[in-house]
Amino acid sequence: MANIKIYGDLDSGSIFFINSTVDPKSLGTVVATLIDYNGQDRILVERNDRFQEDGVSFRVLFKKLNANRICNRDGEELVSQLGYTVQQVVDYINGQSQLTGANGGDGNGTDVSGVAIDFKLDATSTSIMLDNGFAYGVNTIKAIADTDGLITIVSELGDLTYFTKLDHTSVSVDGSAVAGGLNDVVNVLNELFTVGPFESVVISDPYSTMIADVAGVDAGYTLEGADAVDPIGDDIFTYDGSGYANYAGLKSTATIDQAGEYYTFDIRGEGTIGFGLVHTQASFDDGKYDGNVNYANPANYAAVNSAHYGFQFSHWFHPTPNGSWTNYGALTTYSGGAGWSNNWDQQDDWLAGNPVKMRCGIDTNGYISIESLQDDGSWVVHARSGYPVQDGSSFHLGIKSQSTSARVYSAPKVHLLEPEAPTMYFRYIESPDGEFHYPLFATAEEANYYDEVTNGLTAGTGASHTHTYVDDPTGTTWYMAGASHPVDYTPHTSAPSATTFSGNTVTYTEVTSQTNADLTPTAFGATNITQEEGTNVNIQVTPQGASWSTSVSISPSGSGLVYDGYSLIQGTLSDVGSDTTYTITVTRANSYGSSVGSMTVTATDVAPVNTNETPWTKALDFSGSNEYLKQVQSSFYASGMRMNHLSTGASSNVDSTKTSSDSYARAWANAIVFKPDFNNSNQHIWNLGEGSGGNDDNIYLRLSASRELFFGWGRGNTNNECRISSYLPNNLWFGVYVGHKGYRASSDGAATASNLAQAFDIRFKSSSDWDYNSGNLSTISNWTAGGTGVRMSRQITGDLTIGGRGANRNFHGKVASMVVTTLKRNVTMPDDTEVDLMITDPKKWEDDYLVGKTIRQVHTTSNVTYSPSNVYNGYGAVQIWLMGDGTYDSYANGMRNQVYPNDQNYGKLQLNSMVSNDIQTVNIAGLT
Repeated sequence: MANIKIYGDLDSGSIFFINSTVDPKSLGTVVATLIDYNGQDRILVERNDRFQEDGVSFRVLFKKLNANRICNRDGEELVSQLGYTVQQVVDYINGQSQLTGANGGDGNGTDVSGVAIDFKLDATSTSIMLDNGFAYGVNTIKAIADTDGLITIVSELGDLTYFTKLDHTSVSVDGSAVAGGLNDVVNVLNELFTVGPFESVVISDPYSTMIADVAGVDAGYTLEGADAVDPIGDDIFTYDGSGYANYAGLKSTATIDQAGEYYTFDIRGEGTIGFGLVHTQASFDDGKYDGNVNYANPANYAAVNSAHYGFQFSHWFHPTPNGSWTNYGALTTYSGGAGWSNNWDQQDDWLAGNPVKMRCGIDTNGYISIESLQDDGSWVVHARSGYPVQDGSSFHLGIKSQSTSARVYSAPKVHLLEPEAPTMYFRYIESPDGEFHYPLFATAEEANYYDEVTNGLTAGTGASHTHTYVDDPTGTTWYMAGASHPVDYTPHTSAPSATTFSGNTVTYTEVTSQTNADLTPTAFGATNITQEEGTNVNIQVTPQGASWSTSVSISPSGSGLVYDGYSLIQGTLSDVGSDTTYTITVTRANSYGSSVGSMTVTATDVAPVNTNETPWTKALDFSGSNEYLKQVQSSFYASGMRMNHLSTGASSNVDSTKTSSDSYARAWANAIVFKPDFNNSNQHIWNLGEGSGGNDDNIYLRLSASRELFFGWGRGNTNNECRISSYLPNNLWFGVYVGHKGYRASSDGAATASNLAQAFDIRFKSSSDWDYNSGNLSTISNWTAGGTGVRMSRQITGDLTIGGRGANRNFHGKVASMVVTTLKRNVTMPDDTEVDLMITDPKKWEDDYLVGKTIRQVHTTSNVTYSPSNVYNGYGAVQIWLMGDGTYDSYANGMRNQVYPNDQNYGKLQLNSMVSNDIQTVNIAGLT
């Protein structure tokens, strides 16, 4: 498997997973966790902004990622090269996901070639935010169309350059791609960067109803003073019980400034608590207060130990009278209401600790009034100021608590008068050329109001309709007044000139419209790249949100790259005999025209590097003539394939992916790498069994006279056989894996093609492509192509030989390795990765899958910790022969089992009818 580069990138705001199928994700949305997977440290990588179908679990990107595969941006392997632990790799991934800080836009002109940037206004319309992490104040930056056809972002004043080479096709505003040509995108950006980009007329509304919004909106609030606290639970504010009580206050963010506007909120819990109005700093500075200047100063609110400070006027509940008690503030003259005399419906609820709805604001006569909600939905006054507030005053809501039991239960709402007349932005568009449409408005509110004023209609009865224009790049829906401009009105023949509306001068702003040249897609362009053969390549040819169609051609053929039909060219560069350049041609088209651009990708030829733990430099050469290898020990302690010499059947597992759970099952697997010579005879590559007699039982891998490859199990000339491959050429090396799940047919009738197909996992590889996965070749059709029907419950004794069936049917060719191992009962069969290693790198297979793990003992069903030097737990259960590459391998010593090379009594292979130079030096393509 290829290594994966994982790294974060601030300019794009993304974390990348190169050489994997996982697309880039936004920074801050990826979380890695160390997990235990079957006794191994693995990494779970999840996406914390998406959930699975259960709505609770995060979406998984990598379920059991091996830390050994992870590289940084420079391709350095974190574990093997940089010495990271698995936990440090987890920390690295999380750190890359949480990158912060700036690496661009610093006034020196950061190049953002190929980077898509989204711009938007913040909620307060005071800052321009970019999704690459930067923000600028409104009216402080501007976009410029450069002569190179790209956009530069600079400071409005001074000569700072923030970003250069921004492609106008890579610009979006508030998540939506900006359509149009270069100049249109620049216009859209500069309109966004400038507050109030259009000429506007503000009209004093003659129809204001002076009725406050009944539903109200969230007023926002802050906790003021050292002793204010947000307690646990639903309550949002109380006094923390320490210090001085008057240092605990809540103050609204929103303000009121007109008679009839007010705040509502819920209180809960008997205790000392007061509610009133606090001047805005501007209101106080303008002298709009009455009474004591120090008390009225909002800067003293919750900052001085006196209930008076900060309030213009406030009313307080105390526990002793069970409600209204007194007033505090700059001027406390008052008029008491019915609620002051404890004539309020919610008193019992307040005493019981239940929420009670309160209202505090400016009544319709301009007095500060504090009221509570009655059961019938009316409000009862507790107290109001004895004086109206001054014209031009503006106030926050203020609430102070002097008891830990007196609490604010709900966030305050503010109830404002209906707004004044809308701000009117007058626009026009030329669409098509020579036809002018106006006045256009961005909102129905503006168009309706225009209708009312122009035609003398009653407030609220104005009408409007909508228009869209095909050459408006924003696709905006514009509004026109109804009565004075019917839907089918005749367009004007010239642009509007200066005029007035309701006595105010109007200046129109033109809506940008486009030409065909503006709307033709910009030609694709990208830097040519050079990569080694076998490198994974991802090239984006279509930016996100593009509205055009894209077609791609790659020449010459055979690059290994494909276009996904949407936006990416992906793939793995093919192996090349010499450096090869491929030209990628990209055609972009829409209804206005097309453009063609290209780039080149050069695949460089690289000499293969052997990263296997297995050397693959030696092999044994067999030339027929009774040459073969024989294992010195024929007892069932010496090989898992002997299956304890049991002569009994064993059932299959109901789960076809697992080995049998039958007490008589003895599952096993083997793998061999060999190269046939050109010889058309019936030859056994390996054989376990009793020989050539009619009653001799054997298990084997053979090459037929027509050079077809078969795996077989049977007696004499009657065998179950699975055809693995048709004609085998003599110019390639081959690897064959046979995994036996433990099933043994106890009768001839039970050995059907269907049962045999489920009893084995057979894989086949060649040096033409060791990464190729043949899939399981133990299929019904392949068994039918060989033979079936022979029971498998007979005892398998005799010798294990490589290179023939003993001294007959001898093999013509070379053998480089042979692996034999027991398999545990009732477990999942080895997966593709393990099978690949058993064939292509037996020593790494031993390190990854045996060392520190459990295996089945060679002579029992017990699972024990792998111990190479123990015959039952190691070298008797597992054999790895490397045919000359192994420790102690020689003509005199034989081929030693590399699980425990010191052993000479169980696993050693003797050379029969062979000579010393039959151990030959080889070069196996893709392995050596």
